[in-house]
Amino acid sequence: MSKTTQFKRSRSVFWMRVNENDDGSLNFFVSQNVAAVVKYHFPVMGQVSPSGWRQGSNDTENIWIPADRAYLVDVNKIKEWASFAGNQCVWLKLGKYLQEHFSGSEVDCCIAGDFNCITDGAGNIVSRSLLGEAEFQLKYHLGNLSPEKKQEYCTVMSQSLLDAFGLLPLHGIGTQLNTVVSPIPAQESSSRLAWAFAKHVAQRKGVGFIEPRLLIPKPQMKELNIQQKVATWTRIYQTTNSVALEPASVWGRDVVIIDDLYQSGITMWAYAKFLKAAGARHVFGLVCVKSMRDSDNQ
Repeated sequence: MSKTTQFKRSRSVFWMRVNENDDGSLNFFVSQNVAAVVKYHFPVMGQVSPSGWRQGSNDTENIWIPADRAYLVDVNKIKEWASFAGNQCVWLKLGKYLQEHFSGSEVDCCIAGDFNCITDGAGNIVSRSLLGEAEFQLKYHLGNLSPEKKQEYCTVMSQSLLDAFGLLPLHGIGTQLNTVVSPIPAQESSSRLAWAFAKHVAQRKGVGFIEPRLLIPKPQMKELNIQQKVATWTRIYQTTNSVALEPASVWGRDVVIIDDLYQSGITMWAYAKFLKAAGARHVFGLVCVKSMRDSDNQ
């Protein structure tokens, strides 16, 4: 009997459907947003399919594996991978509020470990998610946490980032030469949760770590709307010697930007644009949690 399994999460651009057909053949359908990632992790599908990947409708791609070659594809491994990637993580693309400011090519793909909150069937926020609680407590109440709670929350965030890091289609992973991790630029006096976790992930994954220090003052942005924030970051990145970053540290390399929270994505996309202009080959975003809001102060 044929079997269909679908992997999809609300407000995430990841989508995959696996058809295990009556005749023993397999069909895989994926959204174009993640097609390159699927091909990167499972090149065997393209190698054993006589027809290869094909363009489908509604911005999808699909591939057919005949019954006599299906044994060459570990369908259970693919489904296990897709269950984590598609049902647990949140895959993000350029939001509607940023489309007039960015092309969409600045970030090759961006993944959040989870949303920061849990909602009910009507979309009302019920509570913080496990990751959302960890991010909130470490960011705003670190000094009040017991050593045990601090370790618990750090472990939760660390494992989430490390697991999601493994989803990225990196080239030369495991070498200092081709992949580097970077937090969002900040001033020397700034204490950033994301900086600590970015350095931790780089160390655990054995890749390079860069420290892009801001050399000019950055105004408070909490009350600014999206247009004002984009203008501020644009001015910062267009100012000569505003960021302490050697172009050679990112030239021709894959750069993974790590942050703790993604709301509208302005800081991620603006920094990614700066990195691409500096010569980065690919830029990937990796964040602990995605907020339920996309709009900042719109």
